[in-house]
This record gives sequence, C-alpha cells and structure tokens, in this order.
Amino acid sequence: MTNESKLRVADHVVNDTVREPVRDIRGSLIRSFDADISDIPGIIKLTLGEPDFPTPNRVTEAGIKALQAGRTHYAPNAGTMGFRQAVVDYLQRRRDLHYSVDNIVATVGGSEALSSVLGSILSEETQSIIPIPAFGAYKTQTLLAGGALDLIDTTETGFKLTPDQLEAAIERAHNAQKKPVLIINYPNNPTGVALNSEELKALAQVVIKHDVIVVSDEVYAEVYYGEGRADSIARYAPKHTILIDSASKTFAMTGWRVGYIAAPAELADQFVKVHQSNVATGATFTMDAAEEGYRHGDEDIERMVEAYRARKDFLYTALTNLGLTVAYPDGAFYLFIQMPQWFEGTGLEFCTKLAKEAKVAVIPGAAFGNPNSRWVRASYAASMENLQESVQRIRAWLKEQN
Repeated sequence: MTNESKLRVADHVVNDTVREPVRDIRGSLIRSFDADISDIPGIIKLTLGEPDFPTPNRVTEAGIKALQAGRTHYAPNAGTMGFRQAVVDYLQRRRDLHYSVDNIVATVGGSEALSSVLGSILSEETQSIIPIPAFGAYKTQTLLAGGALDLIDTTETGFKLTPDQLEAAIERAHNAQKKPVLIINYPNNPTGVALNSEELKALAQVVIKHDVIVVSDEVYAEVYYGEGRADSIARYAPKHTILIDSASKTFAMTGWRVGYIAAPAELADQFVKVHQSNVATGATFTMDAAEEGYRHGDEDIERMVEAYRARKDFLYTALTNLGLTVAYPDGAFYLFIQMPQWFEGTGLEFCTKLAKEAKVAVIPGAAFGNPNSRWVRASYAASMENLQESVQRIRAWLKEQN
C-alpha cells in the first residue's frame, strides 16, 4: 500500500476521539532507537533486553506435545491449574515464597501482568512512587490511569531506593492527598542492581508502617550473581506486595508470552477481572510449556545464568579498564555505563555517534526516566564473540576521540 492510498483522518478527529493521556504517550525510545540504527552496516546491537538463548528443549517439547494433544482451546481465566500450581511450587522451592493457587493469575507475559495490576489499582487518586532509572512502562501505565508520578532519582544512592527516600515520597503523596503506590524492580533494568535482604526488610518496614501497596516487578529474579538467589520484598511484606514475574527471561520464552501475578487472594480475584476483560486468558499450550519449565527447568536456568555471569565479568572488566564508569550489576543482563565527561551532547547524541562511528549500539539512559541522563545501557544478552568485538570497537573509537 502506498502512502497516498492509506486511510487517514484529520488531526481534529484524533484529538476528539482519543484520550489525551494516550495521545501524549511517546513510543518506547528503546524500540525506536533500535529500529533507527538497525540499518547501519555491520552494527553490533547491545540494545534489546531479550535472551539470545533458545527456549530449553524440555519446554519446547512440552509445548509441542500440548499442541498435538489438542490443548488449543480456552484455558480458565486465571490460568490452568497445572501452571498455577507449578508456579506455587517453583516460588517455594527456589525463592522461599509461600503462596497457594488462589494467589496466582496467569497472564500474557509480564507486560500484561503489569497492565492488569496497574490498571486495577491506579487512578487519579494515586501517586506512583518509582525509583529511576526504571522500565518505562511504569510511567506510561500511571499516566494512562490518570495517576500522578513521583520519580525518585537513585543515582546518588547506588541506584537503590532508600527507606528515607521512600518515607519522603509517601509524605509527598499524602500532602498531595494522593494514595501512594510503590513500584520497584530489583534486579533492576537498566542497572542490574539488586537489593539485599536487609535493604528489602528496611523498605518493607516503611511499607507496612504506612500501609502502602508495593508492586514488585521481579522478571529478572533468576538472573542473579550474588550468593544464593535474589530476595523479594514479598518475603517481608507479603500482604502488601503484588509480585509480577514472567517466563520470558527465566526460560528465554519472550515470544511465548507467559507471565503471572502473585498476590493476596482478595487482590488476585480483582486482577482476574481486568485480565479477563483485556485478554480473556492466555494460551493453554504456552502455559503447559511454561509449567514444564517451572517444574523441571532448574538446570536450564543455572546454565543460562552461568553464561550471563561470564559475559558480565568480561564486559564489566573490559569497559572499566577503558576508564569508563559502570554500575556493578548484581543481576539481570545489562550494564549501565556513564558517558565520558568529555562528551557534551545528550545521551541520544552519544548513542547515535557510537552507533554510526564505532558500529556498536547501546540505549540512551533517557529511556529510563531521566531525560537528562548521562548514562547508557548495554545488554550483554549477546554472544561472547559480539561482546569481544564490541569492546575492540569501543576501545578504538575512544582513542580516536582523544
């Protein structure tokens, strides 16, 4: 179809038809920048947060068997009982979190889990407390719901929300006659920083003291490099926590679109209403596939995490040896890198220059909440060969700038 033959309407029709919050939303800078630089010949992209591993064989085979068995019809709205029980068992086995199937809602990926939860609890009466840098959907969903924003820059606190910062934000919400809702993501996208158990306990005490709901996005919980496993605020404030997770990062299932909500049963019942209205239910066979992962995929998780660890160690060491300041990641598969002091332009200009001249693509920090960010994100969900070549190109490029 040519541009001339596209069906179009006048701008005033859009303005009169579409709600203002929707019109004001801008598309993802991550996606738009990735698309803009994709045509550069020979570009190495460290842009998207997607595992480069194939879905584990056991998971794929379970999906195929489900299809062959005719598991292609509607699942119950909250998800199949097998999937929900597998999630319950997984959370207890690997993360010391204790739920029942009544606490679990299967969703179409973590994104739909987030939209169903935030679509249920946010309104013009709420104020979202969001430590930044953070995944852009938290801000977008808040604005769609008509809620207010309180973005807390954590750069000076090691990219960690502190109890004092949270106390102050709750007070600001109350002063504005808004109900505070805390949205956190640890291990964090884009920094990889996680909170330890003592830090989570301290935040939980504030949450309980002020009776605040916290939405904890834990899609990177399994990609963790510390001792043991990443902890969750749900261990310390279970009645106040709505946990969001996904099979996408855990089992390299981004295209399968399987996630879940874990929350107190009374809240889960409400989330099912929005989930049912939005998507009715997830696909039965994809839940069957993810169920296999949650039941028997521990070795697959460990294998991927060890590969990420090796990449993280290499890239962090290589970039810091080049004189760059890099936030040390506790988990996820990103490095958050400070732009060199000599560069005077914006983050977008820096990333564009790096892509065109060094042929290495990273994401401007402006995508994560602060339009003036002097940081950029590099994803090491890429082959070691591409990471090694990226370092060589960046090294040569930096020498050319001096």
